[in-house]
Amino acid sequence: MVNFSKENFAKLSEYVYRKSGIALEHDKHFEKVNKKLVSRAKDLNLENFRKYFFNLRFEDKDGKEFQELMNAITVNETYFFRENYQFEILVKHLLPEIHSKKQKDEPIRILSAPSSTGEEPYSIAIHIVENNIVVNERDIEIVGIDIDSNVIEKAKRGLFSDRSIHAIPKQVFNKYFTQKMGYNELNSDLREAITLSQCNVFDKEQIRKLGKFDIIFSRNMLIYFDDASRKEVAMTFYDMLNSSGYILLGHAEYMNRIVSVFHPKKYNNNLFYQK
Repeated sequence: MVNFSKENFAKLSEYVYRKSGIALEHDKHFEKVNKKLVSRAKDLNLENFRKYFFNLRFEDKDGKEFQELMNAITVNETYFFRENYQFEILVKHLLPEIHSKKQKDEPIRILSAPSSTGEEPYSIAIHIVENNIVVNERDIEIVGIDIDSNVIEKAKRGLFSDRSIHAIPKQVFNKYFTQKMGYNELNSDLREAITLSQCNVFDKEQIRKLGKFDIIFSRNMLIYFDDASRKEVAMTFYDMLNSSGYILLGHAEYMNRIVSVFHPKKYNNNLFYQK
């Protein structure tokens, strides 16, 4: 049995923070992490925390054990059309403006980070198609990333609960979903239009491979980091954006409290930020 003490939690928290920027809180995360460690130690035939932690730090060459831990820690609560006003900003303001300025042969690239189980990047795609914005004149690439590999696989399957789709208007739902075995299945055309991959925003090599973007949606992720991690991620996003690109945060997140390099903008009194 793994002896997961307060001191062990502190050691693990420090390691997780260095690798992912996620600051674990004892009251909030101890029970969940303890349960995961007991299960993983049993699977790996490791009888105490010291051996598990050694395995995690020095023998996890492919990162699979760290990924198991991240999958247990992260929270993935979302639904389609959440904070819908931001998708309205996208199709009515941002896409037309970017389209008018980019070279004709260049795609518009949009990043959803984190993408969780897919509701956000698929919501982006539905809004673009429904509003017939730019898609007939230019390629639009939508990329979704998340540190949790399990939710990426769920997103690729495209099967959603009734709760996930509750905010979608009925006529829109009928165009893009079919009911299947108690789930709501998104049609294959939309699923295939999105590139989904596991990615840690603190992994510079992974981030670099994604390339540059014109628009980044990063909603309700920065609130889980401490000040130092928030600044690092904000500057990572700044570097990922093309010149004059845009980033949209969650309604409780304010970029000007994190870094000063972005320019705040408003559309219909709703806030977003420009590089």
